[in-house]
Amino acid sequence: MLSYVCSKLSVVFAVIAIPSIVIAEKPAGTVVYFEDQDETYILLAEHAGSTRGWAAFGGGDMEKESYLETAARKTHEETRGYFPIAKILKEIGSQSPLMDGNYATYFVRVPFVPIPLIQNKPLKKSANLDAYSEREVFAWIPLTVIEHYFSTDVDREKKYNIDAKYLPNERTTDHLWPVWLKNMRKGYLEKKLPWQDK
Repeated sequence: MLSYVCSKLSVVFAVIAIPSIVIAEKPAGTVVYFEDQDETYILLAEHAGSTRGWAAFGGGDMEKESYLETAARKTHEETRGYFPIAKILKEIGSQSPLMDGNYATYFVRVPFVPIPLIQNKPLKKSANLDAYSEREVFAWIPLTVIEHYFSTDVDREKKYNIDAKYLPNERTTDHLWPVWLKNMRKGYLEKKLPWQDK
């Protein structure tokens, strides 16, 4: 009898608990870029304390955030607060995101910014250091150096290297994060990359 009651209670608990676990998340991010004559440059960064590689910016949402809000906040945080949230939102507010599963990517066109201004930006004392220090090393990578990777299927076990001459000496890795590269591959196939010929 006791085991029967316990099994019934576990079912009831599961029914109550599961809805609180299965919450639709809105992870999102951006690709920050600038254009100079015939070349497009993408701002990429390494993940601090990780060998996953170089990628653009983004991550999980906070409670009640929209995709847009998450993308703007994560980009602001992961660029050490250099790009203000309000300016990012203004740039991406009218965009239809590139969706890869439930991950939304927006594209932020900016004027050229020297890397030291981003990388060495002092953090406010009130800043969440974990969030604002998630990226350590930054680089503007010419699109022509990596775009050939967008046009082929991405193997998550393979290393997709960036020409070392475009990377800073203090880096840990030379390769693109395959998860981000797969996201760009999807954008390439759907012709949703802003620099693509439609």
